[in-house]
Formats: sequence, C-alpha cells, structure tokens
Amino acid sequence: MKLAFLKIGELEGSLKHINALISDLKGRGVEIEEIKLDPQEIQKTVDALSEFKPNFTLDINGTGIIVGEQEGKKMPLHDLFGFVHFSIFTEEPFLHFPNLFGLSQNRNMVALVTDIKYVDSLRYLKVENVSYVTPFLDFSIFPPEPSEKEFDVTFIGPVINPEIVVNSVRQNLPENIFPLFIESGEFMFRNPEVNSLTAVNYILSIFNPQFQEEFGKWKKENEEAFLRLLNDISIYASMRKRWYILNFLEGINLKVVGDFQGDLLEDHEQIKADSYEELIEIYGKSYLSILSFPATVPTGIGFTPLEVSAMGSAVMIDYRGTLPGFLTPGEEVIAYMPLDRADIEEKVLYYLENLQEAVEIGRKARDAVINRYRVDDRAEFLFKMMNDIMSQAQAQSQEAEQK
Repeated sequence: MKLAFLKIGELEGSLKHINALISDLKGRGVEIEEIKLDPQEIQKTVDALSEFKPNFTLDINGTGIIVGEQEGKKMPLHDLFGFVHFSIFTEEPFLHFPNLFGLSQNRNMVALVTDIKYVDSLRYLKVENVSYVTPFLDFSIFPPEPSEKEFDVTFIGPVINPEIVVNSVRQNLPENIFPLFIESGEFMFRNPEVNSLTAVNYILSIFNPQFQEEFGKWKKENEEAFLRLLNDISIYASMRKRWYILNFLEGINLKVVGDFQGDLLEDHEQIKADSYEELIEIYGKSYLSILSFPATVPTGIGFTPLEVSAMGSAVMIDYRGTLPGFLTPGEEVIAYMPLDRADIEEKVLYYLENLQEAVEIGRKARDAVINRYRVDDRAEFLFKMMNDIMSQAQAQSQEAEQK
C-alpha cells in the first residue's frame, strides 16, 4: 500500500501533530513518500507521483490538490490519475476555498474533518465523501509540565478589536451588501454554534425581497468574494466574542497570549510567543487558561483546548452541547455560558481564589487528553479505511475481469 504525503514546506503549529500520524502509518507497513509541493514547479510533483505510483495521496486542508484539465473542465489530478486523495481538514474548509473552488468534480477525494459542521462547507464546495475524526496530539512534542506556575490566569488569543475587522471589511465589500455582514456576524455572536453559511442564509431570509435579489445577483457574479465574506463573518464573530469577554474582565491581572490588535485594558498584559514551542510552554505556566471557541470550530473541540490541557492548565471555555462528548465540564474542563457575564466573572474569580482546584482540573484534563486523543487511534481508523478501499478496488477489478 503506497501513500504520497503532499505538503508545502514544514508543518507548523498544531499541524505538527500530523507528522505523528504519518509516522504511525509507516509503522503499520504503509509505504510513504513525502513530496514537497512547489507552486512554481507543479510538473515536478506530477512527475514524482507518476514515478511513485501511489494508491493514495494525503494533504492538509486541501493544500495538495493539483488541478488539471479534461475536455475544457478543471479537474483534480486524483480524478484524472485514478488514485484516492485524503485531505485532513483541521480548519474550516471555507478558509481554504481556493484549493477546492471551481473544480468540476472531486469523486476520488475523501475529506477527514475535525468538526462535523465542516460537512456543510465541503458539500457547498462539491466534496461529498466526508469522514469525521477527532483532533489528536503528538505527545512527544510537549515539554514536561513546569513544576511551578507563573501566571494565575491567561486568555488565549488571537484577539482583534472587532472594529478593526469591520473597518477592513467595509473597504472591500459593496456598501449595499455590508449590512448583511454585520447582521450575520451579530447573529453568530448570539448563537455560537452556528456556522457562517447557516447564519447568512437565515439573516438573508429576513431582509426584504429587493435586497435578496440584489444579493443573489452579487453572489452569482462574485462567488469567490462571497466565500471571502463567509470567512470575514466568522472572523468578526470570533473576535466579537473574545472582545466582549475581555472588556468585562478589566482590572483582573490577565495575560493575553498571542496576537493582539487593539488597546489593552487595565491590568491586562500581552505575552507574545515567538514560536509554537514557546506557546506550548506558556500554556503550562498558567493555572487557568480562558479560551473562546472560534466561529470556525462550531461543534468540535479544536486542537488548542487539547494542547492547553496536555500542559496541565485548567481550560475555561464556552459551553456548547457537544462539549461533554470531549471533556467533562466541572471535572476536566471549566465551562461558562458564552454570553453570561455573571457566570464568567464568578468562575474566574472563584478559581483565582481556589487555585488548587484549578490545578486538579488541569491534572484530570491532562490525563483525559493523553488517554483519549492519541494519534494511534486515528491512524488505525485511516489505515482501516485505506484497506477497505483497496479491498473494494480489487473486488471490482476481479469482477470486471470475469465479465
């Protein structure tokens, strides 16, 4: 069984965990060729694939899809050559729509999604074969948990003042379409488990028929701009949530971790991480880590809460109906109601006064993540899927020969 792993450069950040998946598959006997993509020299990749003759190819977020042409239509190479292409979507597919946009078909592609709502996005982009996998961690890249904590409470970014997002979008979006952006973003802010496509469709139905007609015409003529609009709405909704929380935590000695754009509030301090490794170390230095799910992770757990938990910090995160399926609220994670100011303030103050309870939750979270989010489980799932596909192909080949 042969698999070509197509990638652009070295994997960074949370994508580093994919390296462990590749290593595990090798250990199961899969012959793997890692092929680095150069957008300027695609023919080299095509030649390498022709020489290696893989049964399967694999990429992350659609970045390895190579487009060819047949009878005047854009088609992915995996359909033209006849191999099966796996793409692991660690992020919202709309964020990577240029990799999938405009293809006439994607029959031989299987998308492995880390959030079940990504199915809707992929089907909009004409990808029908989708399977779900929970995020997984490569525990070998985590340093030992620090013996002493340095920060009482951190807030995990990135954080951008939503007004900055609004001003940026306003410059690039037609004036008559702009109200839909604002209303859809606010709808997602009030309904955190809704994705941008659902939000736009719902809000559009409320607007008058004239606006609906104008928007329909704009969307038809500017489909790529529409997909960028969906991403902008998600970014706005995410930052709206985070800015909302930070604003009423003013006066608490809070360390904001990562990128920050805006004015810091009283007693807030930004901590920059120059590398992924430094970011992981910061996680381990905090008793309590406040997170807010990005709108691009509407139902899943995402990699960041698991990484923070793996470093023994107590994760405090917004509650959604699917959360107990990943981590147990009150035992392995601290859940707050996303728009309930009193609930958030009370929990932050309580755990700041009872840091040992935060330590215990962090310990249980670390144990839970190590037990449940191992790469070998996901590698076994993918390995079995590949075997099943190979068996089906062989059965079809034998049936064709008998005819």
